[in-house]
Amino acid sequence: MSSSKERQRTRGEIACAECPRCDRQVPCSTCVKRGCSMLCPNGTMPPGKGSRFVGVAEEYLRHKAAKLEERMRSLEDALAILQVNTSTQPHPLLTNKWSDEEADSGIDTKPTMAESNLHGLIDSLGSLYLDGDPQSGTASFFGPSGGSEVRTRCLLLMLIPETSAPPTETQETEADYLPPLIRNLVQAFPLTPSGLPKEHIQEMIESYLPEMQRAVSLCEIYLKSLSWMFQVVSRQQIIDNLIPSIYRPGTRSLERPRYGPHDLALLFSVLALGALVDPTLPPYNAEARHYHLVARAALCMQSVLAERSVVTIKALHLMSMYYGMSGIESNAELYYSLLSLASQAALQVNKDPSLWGFEGREAYERRSYFWTLFSQSLWQSLATGRPPAIMPAVVDCQIPSDLDEATYQSGEIPISFGNWSSHFTKECLAPIIEATQAVKPPTYQTVLELDRKIREFSVPELPNSADFDRAPMVNRSFGPSAYKELTLLFLHRGFFAQAMGDFPSDPLRSPVGRSFMVAYQSASTLITMTNNQFELQPVLCSRVWRIWSFAFSAAVVIGIVAIRKLSIKLDPDPFEHLDKACTLFRDAAQTCIRAKTALPILLRLRQKAVHARMGPLQVHHASHNRSLKSSESKDEPDELDVFGGRTQLVTKFPKQIPGSSHHTSQLASSTETQNNLPNQRKDYQLDLMNIPEVQGV
Repeated sequence: MSSSKERQRTRGEIACAECPRCDRQVPCSTCVKRGCSMLCPNGTMPPGKGSRFVGVAEEYLRHKAAKLEERMRSLEDALAILQVNTSTQPHPLLTNKWSDEEADSGIDTKPTMAESNLHGLIDSLGSLYLDGDPQSGTASFFGPSGGSEVRTRCLLLMLIPETSAPPTETQETEADYLPPLIRNLVQAFPLTPSGLPKEHIQEMIESYLPEMQRAVSLCEIYLKSLSWMFQVVSRQQIIDNLIPSIYRPGTRSLERPRYGPHDLALLFSVLALGALVDPTLPPYNAEARHYHLVARAALCMQSVLAERSVVTIKALHLMSMYYGMSGIESNAELYYSLLSLASQAALQVNKDPSLWGFEGREAYERRSYFWTLFSQSLWQSLATGRPPAIMPAVVDCQIPSDLDEATYQSGEIPISFGNWSSHFTKECLAPIIEATQAVKPPTYQTVLELDRKIREFSVPELPNSADFDRAPMVNRSFGPSAYKELTLLFLHRGFFAQAMGDFPSDPLRSPVGRSFMVAYQSASTLITMTNNQFELQPVLCSRVWRIWSFAFSAAVVIGIVAIRKLSIKLDPDPFEHLDKACTLFRDAAQTCIRAKTALPILLRLRQKAVHARMGPLQVHHASHNRSLKSSESKDEPDELDVFGGRTQLVTKFPKQIPGSSHHTSQLASSTETQNNLPNQRKDYQLDLMNIPEVQGV
C-alpha cells in the first residue's frame, strides 16, 4: 500500500508525505519554503522540537555522502583499470596512505567488513546438492564457478518429471550377457577382488577383442576425432606397439605376454571411445558400451591403488572421458571421480621424468601426457567449482620443447597447437584456479591483472601441414582462441553476476562493470564459434560433451542478460543471440543428450526474455495467462544467484503423492527455506509444455 502511495506522490496525484496540503508539484512550494525540498515527495521530518531541521540535515548529508562514496569507488576502479594496462604497480592514489593529521585525529582508519568486500565476491561459496537424508543421502558440491552444473541439476528436477525420463536417454547396458567372472569384476569396479584366476580371466577378456582390422580402424577414429584436443595415447603407443603385442600372429607363444591387464583396459577404453565417435554408428551405441564394460573388468584384474603405472593412469583418464560422453547425465559424477582418481595416481609423475633418468621419447611422452592430464583437471575444476586434484604449486614437470615436438610428433595428430596449450595452462589457467578456488575470494585488482595476462598471451597461427589437415574442423573451435574466451568467461563470471545484481538496469555503472562486458562478449563469441563448428561437423560435434558443457555456460550468460530490462544497448543483441543459442541446442538435441538436457533451461530463459521485452499493455494483457504468472513466481530460483555461485543448499526429499511416484524438490539458500514447491513444480511443467520449441523436441 505504501509503495502505491509513493508512486502516486511521485506522479503528483496526491499531496506529499510532509505537507497535508500542497500544490502537488515535485518538490512542492511548501517544502521549498520550509527548506526541506530534498524530502519531497515521500520523505518526512523527524518529530521533536529543535530536532526537525537537524534531522533533515543529517539525513540529507548521509544520502549525499553515500552518493559521493559510490562515485569515488567508481573513479577508483576506473583508475585501477587504466593503471593495470600501463604498469604492474598500483597507482599512487590507490595505495591508501594517510597523512599525519589524519593519523593523529583519532579516526579509525581500519576498513569495515562491507568496505573490504566491496571489490570482492560476497557469499559465493557455491551449492551443496543433497539427495535424500543429509546423513545417508548422496551429496555433491559445486563451487562458485559451477553454477551451470547446479542449474542443470536442480532446476531440471522442477522442469521434467522424474517418472518420464527423456525418450532419448540412454540406459547403461546390463552386464548379464557376460560370464559370471567378468560380470563380478565389472560390478566391483574400480576395486580388485581377491582370489582371481587371472590367467583364465585374461584369456576370456581377450576373446572379446574385435578383429585386428576393426581395432585399428576404431583407434584411428579415436586419434582423428579426440586426440587432437587431448592426446592421452599416441599413435605409436596404441597402433604401432600395443596392438601388435596383443594381436600376436600365429599360435600363442609360450612366453609370458609383455602386456598386462591394464594394457588391455587401455586398449578397450580406446575402442570404446572410438566407437562412440564413429560416424557410421548411432550415438551412444551398444558396441561402445560393450568395450567399456570389458575395459572395466580388465582394469579390476590388477589393483589401481597398489599396482598403478602410467598405463593405469591413462586407462582411468580414458574411462572418465567415456562417462562424460556416454549420454547418461547421472554418469557425470563418475566422470569427475575417475578424472580425479587418475590425477591423484599421477602424483607419482608430477616430477620431471629427467629426475628419474628418463630421456628421449619416454621423457617426452611422460611430459606431454602429464600436461594433458593437468590441463583437463584444471578445466574440470573450473566447470565444477571444485579444487583440482593436482595443485599447481606441486608441479615440477617441464613442458616439452619445440625441438621435442618436431622430433617426436611426426606422424601424430597435432596436440592443440603443440606445446602452446601447456604454456597457456601454466601461465594463465593455473593462476586463475589458484585465485578463484581459494578460500578468500580474489580482489577485483587481481582479476584485472589476470585478465591482462590472458589477453597478452599470444595465439599462434594455424600450422600449414598435412598432419594438421587431418584434424577435424570441429576440434579447432577449442583451440587457442576458444581457450582464451573460456578462461575469460570463467574468470569474470562471479563479478558479472555481482554487477548485474548491484545495477540491474545498467551493469556498466557498477565498479566491476568491466566484468559484465567481458563475460557477455566472451559468451557471445563462444556461441558463434560453436554454431559455426556444428554446421561444419554436426555428427562429431554433437558427440563431444565438453563442447556443449561450455556452450551451455555461455548461453546462460546471454540468457541472464536477455531477461533483464537493461537501459543500455549491447552488440550483439542479447535476445537475438539467446534465440540463436536455443536454435543451436534444439538442432543438437536430436542426437546429443547433453544438449537435450540443457535445452528446456534455455527455452525457459527465452520465455522470460520474451516477457521482459513486452510493453506495459502487453504485460497487463498477458498477466491473465497462467504461464506468465508462474514465470514470475517468487519461489522460483533466481538464475543470477545460481550462476553467480551464491551459497545455497539444494535438497531433494522423497514425498509420496496420491497416484504418483514423483519426488518434490526443495531449493533453499543458506538463510531461507522456500515453500509450496509441489505446486511450483506443477506450474513449471505446464509452462514448459506451453513453449512451442519443447513440444517439437
